[in-house]
Amino acid sequence: MPNFRFAVPALLVMLSCFFTGCTTIDNNYLRPEDFAGYLTRAGIKVDGVRPLLPDPFRATSGCGIMVDGSEIGVYKYDRTSRVQRKRLERLAEQGRTYIQGIPYPIEVRGSFMIMGLEKNKQKRAILRIFDTFK
Repeated sequence: MPNFRFAVPALLVMLSCFFTGCTTIDNNYLRPEDFAGYLTRAGIKVDGVRPLLPDPFRATSGCGIMVDGSEIGVYKYDRTSRVQRKRLERLAEQGRTYIQGIPYPIEVRGSFMIMGLEKNKQKRAILRIFDTFK
């Protein structure tokens, strides 16, 4: 008869890791401006970077990155803070954020949220790069 004394706890640990985000991208050490450099190294032409206030989204920092004539907003949340982590998880589940009651689609990877992609001609390329931003 197999020994379940070790199998059951191991299974529970694996399941808890799966459901609590062990599979998330670990990029909490990066800054929003680092994404602009990451895009450039991946072959996307970045026309400019400017700081954005993180306050409207209760993020820790933000920047606007001009790509192909359209600005995308990149916001960082500190995943070491319980409040910031929960806020980011809620945003990821909803797939949108609100500005004055109007919903805007977003993408979340690791500690970062991007908005403004829906009108950018390079949306798919930016998302592929965002998937590997770590």
